[in-house]
Amino acid sequence: MARRQAFTLIELLVVIAIIGLLIAIVMPSLSQARGSAKRTACASNLRQIGIAFRSYLNASRDRYPYASAMPSLGSMPLETPEPIYLADVLAADAGQASDHFHCPNDNGTIERPAPNTGKSYFETERSSYEYQFRLAGRTLEEFAQRMSEFTDTRINPNDIFILRDYNNFHAPGGKPGARRYLYGDGRVTDFEM
Repeated sequence: MARRQAFTLIELLVVIAIIGLLIAIVMPSLSQARGSAKRTACASNLRQIGIAFRSYLNASRDRYPYASAMPSLGSMPLETPEPIYLADVLAADAGQASDHFHCPNDNGTIERPAPNTGKSYFETERSSYEYQFRLAGRTLEEFAQRMSEFTDTRINPNDIFILRDYNNFHAPGGKPGARRYLYGDGRVTDFEM
């Protein structure tokens, strides 16, 4: 009759310790991969909005739309009774896909003043992305010319951002990649603020 061998308590504890150590080693990598995936999704959203902008601009002689800076707080800088949401302006050009306007890291955890306390930017502004509202009614070249006159330096139109994350969603301020930016030529880059 063969005798069955069982694990001793020490062997079992060693195996549990090794498994715990492996989990501790793997968890930071999984967290980094998750963060990288969210940044990639954000960049993809901005590219899709860039395509919607191109469609809008083709129909409006390259003039950028009018939209409120922070619609949840009013129509500023516009003189309209109701705010104008950029997501609504571009809805037809974005194929009615409002999810393109939502950054995965815009989850309501960033501290905001009342009346938006505890709410994400997407919840209140219908977009996680801040629009360069000073472009309203102008072409990118006209805006670059105006900025060049104001700063007394030549500004390349492709160096002007159209949209950016409302806040540092992807890293603490001052760290590379804290915000994502969409430029007039359709590229999306990181920038730290």
